[in-house]
Amino acid sequence: MVRQASVNAKEGGQIRVELDSSVAPDDTLPLTKSLMTGARRDFPGRPLTLSMYDPNGAPILKAIYHPDHGVQYRIAHEGESGNRRGETARPDDKTSTRETVERNRPRPPSATSLARGGTTEADRKFAEWAEEHGRTYLRYVQADLEEHGRLWFGVTRETKPADVPELTRSLLEGAMKEFPRRELIATVFDPEGEKIGRARMGADGRLTWEK
Repeated sequence: MVRQASVNAKEGGQIRVELDSSVAPDDTLPLTKSLMTGARRDFPGRPLTLSMYDPNGAPILKAIYHPDHGVQYRIAHEGESGNRRGETARPDDKTSTRETVERNRPRPPSATSLARGGTTEADRKFAEWAEEHGRTYLRYVQADLEEHGRLWFGVTRETKPADVPELTRSLLEGAMKEFPRRELIATVFDPEGEKIGRARMGADGRLTWEK
């Protein structure tokens, strides 16, 4: 599933992974989560940034971990430029296949601002609406609703488990108004970046919840 990778977790907290062409889009998030879990185990207490790229070197997804704030997931914005193969490990370079020296260190996410984002302008506008709608409950919102009907968000530590289903319904109902007549899927994460569950809202407005 991984075509090549470069790791500088000790010095800069940067991990870059280029996926193989056989990886299905739906497998990207579970693989990112698995790799981040392993990185946190191998480098405990360190800030980490895990960047995922497609076989052409285009950015797909980024997972950012800071010990004080847990894990945030960010999907690549439309038109965003990313690292190409020259910045990832080369199979014929014995030193770079395991570790690439870099100067940039990850900055911890702000505790008071959301990591807003979306793949299109309409997605980003929805993320802005979600920030105003649920700032007390939301750590970040990522949207790919216009093209693929998908939404990701993380909840704050103050959010009670019993409040998550209603919060999810509220966000999906808001998304349905902006992106009508299609199935929408929301994936929800706790403050540590662990997946709480997934909710589907059909075009008829019916919500089903998967834990």
